[in-house]
Amino acid sequence: MVEIVWLDAHVTTDSTTIRKAAKIKPIRTKTLGYLIAENDDGVVIASDTYEKNPKEGGIVNFIPWGMVAEYWELVEDGQKTQK
Repeated sequence: MVEIVWLDAHVTTDSTTIRKAAKIKPIRTKTLGYLIAENDDGVVIASDTYEKNPKEGGIVNFIPWGMVAEYWELVEDGQKTQK
């Protein structure tokens, strides 16, 4: 299991002034999941895994490295180790 704090992009569908739009910041998001893979572009995690088919994962999320603020591996004793 991993915990990733990342800066999520978002869209505003309401009308807004240019001044307000210029102040929009990314949303700091914390996501927990099963580590599927790391590659040069980012990290892939899944919210679900299946005992009968361990090669499949559900609700798969790819997070680019440029959006990752903090990244922790959760170990069985409840502690975190920074990645």
